Amino acid sequence: MTTESKKVEARCSAERLYNFACDFRNFQRFLPSQVEDFTTDGETCSFKVAGFMQLTLQYAERSPYHTVAIAPAQGSSSPLPFRLVLKITPGNDTSCSVVVCAEIGGGNPMMTMMLKPKLRPALDKIAEQIQYYSSGI
Repeated sequence: MTTESKKVEARCSAERLYNFACDFRNFQRFLPSQVEDFTTDGETCSFKVAGFMQLTLQYAERSPYHTVAIAPAQGSSSPLPFRLVLKITPGNDTSCSVVVCAEIGGGNPMMTMMLKPKLRPALDKIAEQIQYYSSGI
């Protein structure tokens, strides 16, 4: 299942947005309030989702000024395989969107139907926060 946020205009250059996204110390401000015990070394981050589980993430792909992808760290437990991707479109008016690609148990259409409508608003909110914070990058 792949879901993409709306495209938003960043208030900084593609280079600055990319560099900002490539440091997990900047990631915490985009996490919901249910996240506890956030730690990072800049290259990986770990946190607990209240009432759920511990999650450790790492950078899965970085393509300068175009793409930053995050996925569960190798050897960590995750309820489902996924990638969270920041797609950056450089130019005079740099824009970006957030994409999540998740493998739902055997392509279960019922699970996809339940998750997809909840995922899009969450991704839109992350994109809006990136737009807001990008003015200070």
